Amino acid sequence: MKQDAREILILTCEHASNKLPAAFKKAVPAEVLETHRAYDIGACAVFSKLVKFAKPEFHCEGKFSRLFVDLNRTITNKSAFSDYYKQLEKRDPATSAKMKAQASAYWTEYRENIEKFVSKNIGSLRQAQRPEAAIVHLGIHSFTPVLNGKTRNADIGILYDPSRPAERKLARIIKDEIKRLYPQMKVRFNYPYKGTSDGLTTTLRKKFGPRYAGLEIEINQKFFL
Repeated sequence: MKQDAREILILTCEHASNKLPAAFKKAVPAEVLETHRAYDIGACAVFSKLVKFAKPEFHCEGKFSRLFVDLNRTITNKSAFSDYYKQLEKRDPATSAKMKAQASAYWTEYRENIEKFVSKNIGSLRQAQRPEAAIVHLGIHSFTPVLNGKTRNADIGILYDPSRPAERKLARIIKDEIKRLYPQMKVRFNYPYKGTSDGLTTTLRKKFGPRYAGLEIEINQKFFL
């Protein structure tokens, strides 16, 4: 994925795990933890292979399920915390408040580690008069083949902001490379989600400007089920 030596690659996998802290695990049915509601099935395996292959300058993955807190949503987004908090709050308000505080701290630490790396390297690239989009970030995700009775019509989705030239260019390069390696794959842009929706890459675009390019790779979970 590296275009040239001037670019710095970041790989992340926000929904890598279905694990929960012990105190919160009691609030979630065990069967739910095995579903796409808890994590991105198969995403961590792809992420791990990409880390070994691409050797990014920075990489990280989520350690807990998105049911604890969704690392790919802003903390103020109503979907950042799952409905299981409401159920826990009814039974045990003190534990619910404690878990939410721990989840917020975990979310903050995850985000800050990424932002510190980007900030440090964008600063050095600016001093060296490097070109735009010198930081390339790929977030690895997966999506359920069927949602609300509707079959998703893609094998791989590439999410990006169409208004950003560097991201348009990278999306095309990635699609062409996937099609070269796997001609049978159906690859779609900004599907099954919009690349401009609330998420980690959206936040980083606003914070760091055109020297940062963030794309999300969405893989159909049918390949892992």
